[in-house]
Amino acid sequence: MEMFLVGKIINTHGLKGLIRIEYYLKDPYKLELISRIFIGENQNKYEIKKILSGKKILLELKEVQNIDDAETLKNKNIYIDVKEKELLIEDKDEYFVEDIIGMKVYDEKMEFIGTITKIYQTGKNDIYELDNNDKKLIPASKEFIKKIDLKNKNMIVELIEGLI
Repeated sequence: MEMFLVGKIINTHGLKGLIRIEYYLKDPYKLELISRIFIGENQNKYEIKKILSGKKILLELKEVQNIDDAETLKNKNIYIDVKEKELLIEDKDEYFVEDIIGMKVYDEKMEFIGTITKIYQTGKNDIYELDNNDKKLIPASKEFIKKIDLKNKNMIVELIEGLI
């Protein structure tokens, strides 16, 4: 089974076995949609009972009964089955970094522009770095990106003067 990294356990919380996590995506409550999570290198299976989110993100796991159980999980990565990662997407125009990296980019005439090699997260819009013997930057904006084909790892963009 292929795994997808979603976070890391950074500490325990209280005596009843809650764990505090660093979550790598936007909405930790989306984890409630996942059938099970996998923790650590051995990817042991756990079921989420409850998610608490405020300043800290806390998980209550069915298999973790006390602080001693929780201590054994500290500093371990949290994974999900890659087949379930789409459940974590906020909206239809949101993609995972590993889906975008390596994507071939074409203009509207289907002329090859380059391959996405890096993503810069700048705030409102990410910036994609393309490589085709020289580096080019394009904004990850609906204004310029006309189509994304995840299956074939292709992207079609509308070029405007001065963009590339």
